Parts: sequence; structure tokens; C-alpha cells
Amino acid sequence: MTFEFMTDDSLNAQLKELALLAQKHPLSSKERRMALTQLIDTIWLSGKLYRPYTGQFQLLYEDIYEEAVQNLFFYLCRDDNIRKYDPERAEVMTWVNFLLTKRFFPEAITKIIGKGNEIILEKSHLENIPSPEPISLYEQVIQSIEDDPEGIFINEHIKCHPEANFQAIARRRYSGVPWKDISAEWGIGIRALHYFYQRCVKRFAPKLREYL
Repeated sequence: MTFEFMTDDSLNAQLKELALLAQKHPLSSKERRMALTQLIDTIWLSGKLYRPYTGQFQLLYEDIYEEAVQNLFFYLCRDDNIRKYDPERAEVMTWVNFLLTKRFFPEAITKIIGKGNEIILEKSHLENIPSPEPISLYEQVIQSIEDDPEGIFINEHIKCHPEANFQAIARRRYSGVPWKDISAEWGIGIRALHYFYQRCVKRFAPKLREYL
């Protein structure tokens, strides 16, 4: 399916048709499942999903966004939630992006980073936190990864790719290198890189807080 030449009006019409088709059929029916699957595929491929708070949570943004989108799509398929869409009030993308921004992205922040620690890796807020040193917490996190006092960040690497260790990947990510460029550099799939990085961030979060 391609959206290269699809106008906003035609996309909105297609999404509304699929949403109303899903609402028409009973729960657990094959017809509803098919309509919802096509609806989610169309939303994802449209490129119209918002990316809230870009520029924040730099080390963890993609993990938070992926969690939020997965939970959003799960919500659309679960129970009778699709019936909460009212075509008289908004377009499907407006409704979906509202849910993503106001509910699922904030919930994902709490899940990925932890309640009360939402700002640990968010540069824009860290500058306002008092510190005995003239360096932000964000910069301290980067410095801790670079210093790697116990050698744990450089030793944790993708199997058979010692060069693709957590320190090296994190260094590229906070320097703004896209995943596709990292993938091309080492010849490792983006999905494998992202999964490894996400696992490492979760695993090493307590150690990073300890260093801070």
C-alpha cells in the first residue's frame, strides 16, 4: 500500500470508512478483526502519526514512542474501544493523535523511565535542576557512559559484533546519528540494533542512576 499520492481528504475518507466498518460488526467477529487490522495498517503507513515532544528524552525517545504506539494500536483493537470514535466530532487521525499525545505517550514515559524519574534523561528539563557541578544531569549520563568505570557498557555487545556495544551505539544515538546509518555502518539490521539498545537502556538505568 502506498500513500505517496494520497491526499488528506482521501486518507480521512478511507480511515473513516474502516472505522465505521469495524463499528458495524460485533466483537470477536472476523469482519471486525479484518477492518481493524486494515485500519491500523493504514494509520501506520500514512506517516500522519504525531511524534510528541520531539527533541526530548533523547536517549529513550524511540523506546517511549514505540511503546506508546503499540499500546495505542492495542487499545484500538481491544474491547469495544473503536466505538468511542465519533465521526461527527473529528477525523480518525485527529482522534488517534489526541489519544497518542495525551494518554499513551505520557503513560509510556512512566513505563520506560519510571514514575518520578521522567526527567532523568530529558535534556530540556535537566538544565533547571540544581547541581554542585556546572554540568547537567543529561551531560552526566553521557559522561558516565563515556567513562564506563566498570567496563560494562563497552563489554555488552551484539553477538558476534563487539564493535556494536552499548557505549558505541549510545554515543551515536546522542550524537544524532539515525538508526539507518548505524545499521549501514555495521551491517546489522535496524530491528536488532534497536532491540539490543532498548534492552541495555532498561538494564543499565539503575547503574546510571547509581553513577549520578
